[in-house]
Formats: sequence, C-alpha cells, structure tokens
Amino acid sequence: MSPLEATRRLRPVFLPLLLALCGCAMPWARGDKGPLDSALPAVAEPSDEGRAGLSAGVKRAWFGAGEEGEQVARAHFQAAEDALRQKKYAAARTRYEAAAAALPNSPLQEDALFMVAETYFLEDKYPKAFTGYEELLNKYKRSRHLDTAVKRQFAIGQYWERRHQKDPEFFLRPNLTDEKRPLNDTLGRARRAFTKVRLNHPTGPLADDSLMATANSFFARGKYDDADYYYDLLRREYPQSDHQYEAHLLGIQAKIRRYQGPDYDGMPLTEAKELIEQTARQFSRMPPDDRQRLDQMYAQVTTGLAQRDYEMARFYERKGYFKAAKFYYQRVVEDYARTPLAEEANQRLAEIRDKPSMPAPRLTWLSNLFPEDEEDLLIIPPSATPRTATLDLP
Repeated sequence: MSPLEATRRLRPVFLPLLLALCGCAMPWARGDKGPLDSALPAVAEPSDEGRAGLSAGVKRAWFGAGEEGEQVARAHFQAAEDALRQKKYAAARTRYEAAAAALPNSPLQEDALFMVAETYFLEDKYPKAFTGYEELLNKYKRSRHLDTAVKRQFAIGQYWERRHQKDPEFFLRPNLTDEKRPLNDTLGRARRAFTKVRLNHPTGPLADDSLMATANSFFARGKYDDADYYYDLLRREYPQSDHQYEAHLLGIQAKIRRYQGPDYDGMPLTEAKELIEQTARQFSRMPPDDRQRLDQMYAQVTTGLAQRDYEMARFYERKGYFKAAKFYYQRVVEDYARTPLAEEANQRLAEIRDKPSMPAPRLTWLSNLFPEDEEDLLIIPPSATPRTATLDLP
C-alpha cells in the first residue's frame, strides 16, 4: 500500500478528531445526521400511551417523578408537618410515608424517612423508631440527620439496658404488651443498639461512648472476656476518648477476673501486668486513691505470676526433676523478689541443692535386656554411602 492510499484511508478517522480539537462543530452536532446514523435503526420516543402503560414505580425510576410528583410529595410533607404540630403522630407518619414514596432518591425523601422514625420515637415506640432510623441510614449513609439519628439510637439502647437492669427477664420470653421494649432479648438488643451507633457513625461523638457502654454492660454481669475485648478496642481505636482512664482501670480488673488459677492459662495475668505498667506511665497524675488501688492490683498480679512458677517448681520436684525445679524456684526468687513466695522458693532451693538433676532410671533390668551398643539396621554406615560418579575425560 502506498503512503498516499494509507492517508486516504485514515482521513475519515483523523478529520473529525482534528476538527473537534480546533473547536469546530461536526455537522451532526447541529442536528444533521452523522456518518453512522444511516447504519442504525431509528429509536422512537415513547408515546403517551406507552408511558401510561408502565407501572408507577418504573416511571419514577426511568422518567423521574416530574413536577407533578414533586408537588404531590411536598403536599404530603406539608400535611404531615401540620399533623405533627397537632401531635397527631400516626396521621403525620402516614403522610410522611406517602411523601417518601412520591419522591424517591431526593432530599425530601430523606427528611420524610427521618420524620417517620421521629414519630415513632415521640410515641415511645422505640423498636419501630430504631428500625426507622436504620432504614434512613441504610439508604442515606451520609444523611444530614446522621448525628440526630445515632443520638436517638444510643438513647434507645441506654433505655433498654436500664430497663433490663431494673426488671431482668429471660431472653426468650416474648414481650407482647410494652411497645417501648423489643419483642424479646431486651439486653441483647441494647448491646446491638450500641454496636449500630458505632458502625453507623464510627467517627461521631458517641462512637467511644457506645464502646464504653457495651464493655460496662458485660463487666457488670460478669462477662469479663467480652468486657476485656471492648475495653481493649476502646483503648486502641479511640486514644483521644474521655473514657481512656476508666477503660484502663476497668480493663485491668477484667483481665484479673478472667484468670482462673495456676492450673489454667496465665495470659490474662501477663496482659494485666503490662496494662498496669502502661497505666502508671500514661496517667502518672492519677488520684492517690487510684494509685493505691493500682499498686494493690500490681501486687496481686505479681503474686499470681509467682504462684504459677512456684507450682511448676513443686511439680518437677515431686517428679524428681530437680534441675527443672531449681530453674523455676530461681525464677521466683529473681523476678518476684517482693512476693511472699520468694522466701519459700529460697528455702526449697537450699533443700534440693545437692539433689541429682534427673530421677534414677526405673526398670533397669528390663532396659539391660536391650543393650544400646547393638548395630542398628536402619543406620547406613559412612563406608556404604554411594559416591558421586565422575567422568574421566581424555
């Protein structure tokens, strides 16, 4: 192909691009048909009869609500406002719902959904109000009502928890009369409300409050594993929270109460010791009473850790493994010198100082029947190891 023919073939492609860069309008941009229009079938606009045959939901989604739909929605919203001022909450809610349905995906729908939840809240129907706020925040993640909605959710969670504290009930027992409480599991729903507050607005002013409320709820009912988890989450995720001091002190208590004794896992005590040292550094100006309480908890934790090593030493001593027993006794003396067990460990070290490292072997007569100097058939002698073949080159 000659250069001239190549230029002629590329001209239809580059010419429109060049004209567009120069600011010139294409002929079809002025309403004329373009070069490809003749190859495409004509698409007719839907007729009025065709539009009338579509459902209302499809028309709103495809063609928009239109001015008529907006006027209808605003009329419903205004009627709802009038009913709300008269404290006719059920009538207002019906109008708000109609306004939200008439103008979807709009600021007016956002306001209407919020007010639907508000009417339930004003009627003290807290489960339905909570659901209404969730529907709003699920549809409008960054709603301008976000702060108020999560504030309401937090208040509902607090009410449910206080209600359960005043009148505890089995979580499977249904509630069929009180519209302020959920159908069942009031305490569990309160904790889920706190979680929703944090998930809906993780950077909001109530996010750390919801974590603290959840942790305190578990701590007050002896669920120290869960309480420890949420106190730790608060300390890590919200370092500027006003609850940091209480989260440290109560977190120490939760870890200490998680510990079940020297026969069980010692990780809670180790974590408690580290947290106590961190608390003493971070809050050096704590009140004297709290400082005294912190010192008492530190003594309790170190005594528990010393008890673990002392019990391990006693175990090996009873079995006759005096070398291992000396190791753990010595660790008690060196690492926990201020505990009462340090002196007892010193006495035990003095008593077993001359003891053999290992216990005397048992059933020696049986082991003598199988001497160890016999040839092991599974071991290949070095002389039998095959050598690498070499090729002698001329």
